[in-house]
Amino acid sequence: VNGAEDGRKKIRKLAKAGVDVIKLIDQDQMTMEELKAVVDEAHKNSLKVVAHGHRPEEIRRGLQVGVDCFEHTGLSSAPSYPDDIMAMIKERTAQMNLGPLFWCPTVEGLYNYEYMRDNPERLDNDSWHRGLPDSVIVDIKNSIAHPDRMPYFQLTPSRKPTLETKIKQLLDAGVVLMIGTDSGIPMKFHSQSTWNELDVWVNEFGIDPMYAIRAATYWPSLWMGVADEVGTITPGKYADIIAVDGDVLRYISLLQDVDLVIKHGKRYK
Repeated sequence: VNGAEDGRKKIRKLAKAGVDVIKLIDQDQMTMEELKAVVDEAHKNSLKVVAHGHRPEEIRRGLQVGVDCFEHTGLSSAPSYPDDIMAMIKERTAQMNLGPLFWCPTVEGLYNYEYMRDNPERLDNDSWHRGLPDSVIVDIKNSIAHPDRMPYFQLTPSRKPTLETKIKQLLDAGVVLMIGTDSGIPMKFHSQSTWNELDVWVNEFGIDPMYAIRAATYWPSLWMGVADEVGTITPGKYADIIAVDGDVLRYISLLQDVDLVIKHGKRYK
């Protein structure tokens, strides 16, 4: 983006192309005039705005211009969110006329990294590479043969202890959390990430299982504006349903072994 007007033009172009959402990254490197123009133009075109929440200044600026949702919980090893940011978050969540402030923390990768590293036999499950050519599968396996050497994971030991604190800060401030995985980063495969995220929320952070399930179903449907179609099992909505053999409110990890899949009323499993 090169100036406020350029930002507005780009948003109008994206809106005309039919995008569903605008995603901001490194917004702390934009001018406030540019950032405000982008967010305002997105909202004028009925587009939600999601912003990265890695660095404190990204969060500050996102709150100042009224983004609708943040993603991630920070790349730094700071023990918690700064007081001024928490004050801004609480001021925003107190404005009920604006609706909830949503946040997608994407934490399971840091919790499951060591398990994946120490149990490479999990890669024997072919669910993570179905449909990929053999050459790509080999390339991916080779790329994660020595995960401790990856720059991405150099900060993992120092960042992990901060996550629970930050999650509790957000919950205490009235933020609505949603399940998201950041799948595609090293050793984080789409086929397992969603249930892993719920498992970390419940068994590491002590979040109520029903809250976690709603965070994967109802709240995302509301945020995306499709709650009249999906998100709950309700007459008149699409019959998109999964079922497991057991009580997920006691054993959330049962979600890794889905017994029944119904999509738009048709049973696939």
